Amino acid sequence: MKTNILKRSLSLLLALMCLVGMLTVSVTSTAAVESDVAATAEASNAEPITNEYKIVTPVPLGSSIKSITQAARLDTLQGKTIALVGGSFSASVTHAVLRDMLEEEFGCKTYYMEEIGKGGTYNPLNPSDKAKEFQQKLKDYGVDAVISGNCGCGICTVKETGNAIAAEYIGIPAVVVGAETFIPQIKSTGYNRGVPVIRTAAYPGAFANDETAVQQQKARDILYDQVVTGLTTQIEQAEIDEIAGAATSANYNDTIFTGSYQRVQEFYEVSEMSDGLPVVPPTNEKVEYYLQFTNMGAEEIVNMKDGEIIGVKPAYREITAYQVAVNAIMSGCPAEYMPICMAITRCFANGNFYKSLDSTHGWTPYVLISGPLARQLGISYGDGMINEEANKLIGRFISLAMLNLAGYKIKENRMGTFGYMQPFCFAEDEQTAIDIGWDPYHVNNGFELNDSVITCGSTLTWGNPVTVGTTDSEKAMQLLAWDVTEKQQNGLGNTNPVESRTIWMTKDVAETIAKGYNTRDTLEDALIETARRPLWMRTYAHYWANTGSKIHMNTTFDEHYEDIKSGASTENVGADKVATTAVPQWLTGVVPYDTIDTTQTINENTDALKRQKVVATGFVVTGGDKTSEFQVMPGGDCVSYEAYLPSTTKWNNLMSGLGYNNLSSYNLSN
Repeated sequence: MKTNILKRSLSLLLALMCLVGMLTVSVTSTAAVESDVAATAEASNAEPITNEYKIVTPVPLGSSIKSITQAARLDTLQGKTIALVGGSFSASVTHAVLRDMLEEEFGCKTYYMEEIGKGGTYNPLNPSDKAKEFQQKLKDYGVDAVISGNCGCGICTVKETGNAIAAEYIGIPAVVVGAETFIPQIKSTGYNRGVPVIRTAAYPGAFANDETAVQQQKARDILYDQVVTGLTTQIEQAEIDEIAGAATSANYNDTIFTGSYQRVQEFYEVSEMSDGLPVVPPTNEKVEYYLQFTNMGAEEIVNMKDGEIIGVKPAYREITAYQVAVNAIMSGCPAEYMPICMAITRCFANGNFYKSLDSTHGWTPYVLISGPLARQLGISYGDGMINEEANKLIGRFISLAMLNLAGYKIKENRMGTFGYMQPFCFAEDEQTAIDIGWDPYHVNNGFELNDSVITCGSTLTWGNPVTVGTTDSEKAMQLLAWDVTEKQQNGLGNTNPVESRTIWMTKDVAETIAKGYNTRDTLEDALIETARRPLWMRTYAHYWANTGSKIHMNTTFDEHYEDIKSGASTENVGADKVATTAVPQWLTGVVPYDTIDTTQTINENTDALKRQKVVATGFVVTGGDKTSEFQVMPGGDCVSYEAYLPSTTKWNNLMSGLGYNNLSSYNLSN
């Protein structure tokens, strides 16, 4: 904790020094910065100032969202109308206590939970109809203040904070209740969506660990005073500055620091622009060279669609090609990787890919590179692929881009309980796919064979492949179906049983399965029918492993089983697709029945999804030919974009100078 405070203090100090012109290319300014950095790096104080680098910022300066001027906080709560909204993590318990205390002490009129409803995640650039209806209700009911909660996980924090943001945008003061761990995420979520200060009430510990009586006691003794203070204490500039910090430069290509290699590392670290690993110092001259390998100018905004800026959560920055290049350089990517880095950045702006990356469940982003560009650059699809140099460098770019371009910070708005793996990259053995009669992955999803395509996805698991010890295609499919039902979202699969998956299979497995399933679509159809999970298992996971709702306190297991079977929505993901079916092959002999209730675990890839370049279930031939294995990667949706190159002539000339053959020499044919 002390280290983080020191880093933030140094970061703010360095930023302020930049703004007043104290960080220039002079030796004097460098020495001034070094004297502050020395507090965290005494061991390097004696390093001579050699090989100085004039570095630039990896963080875009522009934002798609402009900060609002918040309404004054209330002078008193006496007789005010208060809406208590949300519903996550035992809010029904703590909100009830807060409601009763507000009514007793101040004579407040209160609207509770479903009386007002909730707006959910709030995007100021494009508010949902649900959010607009929520705001209108607040107005219609004459609400003076909003209390939203409870925040106890990465995704629910964004939703519950969204209620407060929606209120603040129409001039209604709000307070968000959250577990202590999630207070930084609440504040940064508000700031990134244009609300300078979101007031919070911090709940000690974890909601789910406390019995109802303890939750009630903490609401009375700890939360209540914070709520009252948050709604009645005026917002001061110092509070705004504490959350917002300060910009580190005035122009996108300004030199923000000058120093040796070691000093550069320290500067980026204390400025929270590094993921903790060494970075390549990015200079303006080097960035200009990298931009030659793109089809965009330095100041052109990458996250655009149909002439409009598409917000990239959580910071909603205007991401320029220049800053993409800075992060590519810092990651160690060579200049010829720029089309990949640019396409990855465009993927970031697609909500289908980004929707889960702030969760406590730790989705790890990955990139699949398809087409001739993958072959030209030598992106590996062989055994050990993600550890090959090219693959690792692109994964490192994703790590830095998540931090600097998107604005994700560990423990602030990336809330994985056990942290995150490094992002990774791989390619497909497209020739094998063609040889067995399958379209390569990107062709199956609407692109031409020789398009160079970047697909971004995310996964919740790693390194648990299944060996296929048979050449029987149906048995191989059944093994795949069994593993699909085991590889669930959120561990045991307590939320959405049909969450997206990408399925890797080595050449040997693909050849075995293709003997019985001559296209990816026929394989998908078989898995939709075969990969079914017993409803009892699904209900058990949702009943006992759903940490936010404590379903077992409100209904019996059998009642919940029947609710899911009859089509009740679970965790806002819609109804399960339940049917009475034959017992799955792998449970024959275990279940003493011929038929049981099961739920579907794979969704169909519809034509509408393919037109949007979004995939629910993807099959990729990869991993080489040394083993007979497949691996199911459950996680978020995948989204694909074509990698845009400079003109063919310019690209080939640039690449020829680096020793590459022309791109067309890497084309394939059916």
